[in-house]
Amino acid sequence: MRRPSFAEYLITALLCCSFATSTLLGEKVKILVSATFAEGLQPLTEQYPDLELVTFRTSKEALSEIKDAVAVVGLSSGHPAAEFVKAGKNLKWMAHSSAGVEKTLEDPVVRNADFILTNMKIVQGPQIADHAMALLLNFTRDLKHFNRQMKDGFIRQEELPMIELRGKTMLVVGLGGIGTQVAERAFAFGMRVLAVDPKDIPLMRAIEYVGKPDQLNELLAQADVVVNCTPHTPETELMYGPEQFARMKDGVYFINISRGAIVDTDALTAALQSGKVLAAGLDVTDPEPLPSDHPLWSMSNVTITPHVATLSDHRLERFHQAFYENIERFMTGRPLRNVVDKHRRY
Repeated sequence: MRRPSFAEYLITALLCCSFATSTLLGEKVKILVSATFAEGLQPLTEQYPDLELVTFRTSKEALSEIKDAVAVVGLSSGHPAAEFVKAGKNLKWMAHSSAGVEKTLEDPVVRNADFILTNMKIVQGPQIADHAMALLLNFTRDLKHFNRQMKDGFIRQEELPMIELRGKTMLVVGLGGIGTQVAERAFAFGMRVLAVDPKDIPLMRAIEYVGKPDQLNELLAQADVVVNCTPHTPETELMYGPEQFARMKDGVYFINISRGAIVDTDALTAALQSGKVLAAGLDVTDPEPLPSDHPLWSMSNVTITPHVATLSDHRLERFHQAFYENIERFMTGRPLRNVVDKHRRY
């Protein structure tokens, strides 16, 4: 988790002072909450008598209430964040319901506005990490091939080699809340785990080495499996191009559970066709969805899922917990969790 910057600490300290003043004046602290999450947050109004939670179902409803609101909780990429910022002159905090916030931060009005943005970069880690491992095991145990045979009877001849993960090397690119959990799972399978991240990462039992982004090509050459977990930013767009696929081992497995625009789709397609990439598991693509006639759809060594890695039976429960804790922190002027650097876009 990224530690809040000094500026963010200062902002929350100022918030604390403003709330103290509001309390003395008997003013309400108005927070807009998406209807998806509202039910689990209502008990907070008993804990904080000055807190007013106003539920919204549409962007239009939110805009009608935002003038005197200090926060919006449950923001998604479908909401017009720039309009919220322009209309919400008192906005101090916007809480996103996704790990990826690049669409929200495309507009400089949002990036440059003086409010704190939080996301779900850690909260969605478990299910997305599970999905990454599922995509990988789908190939290493040749499950897609055998699933196709079920209705007609089995031929035991495998299509892809059935291999053990134990002793293989995984490179996790992007070691945030999702990448860290992918690494832990790979380590539990007996894999050697390497990683790439721009931040200084503390020592972790699961990860043998963490390199900086300028070491990506060097580390790609060591990996039997590459898992992309990096956020989509201007720096990471098309990060995997022809040169990166050429650097990879012959027969590498490539998994992308982050954003499609980080991968040059033509370069990946060519690498699969040549055999450089043995198999690819993609929860995201560029474009998304792919055109119906795109060659990736018909490749037996490709599995595409429709951006569903975030789905989980515990997803809503963890969202409620994260929003609940951050509203408590907001009300008491403490630093919020999962703060996004709006200029880095993650």
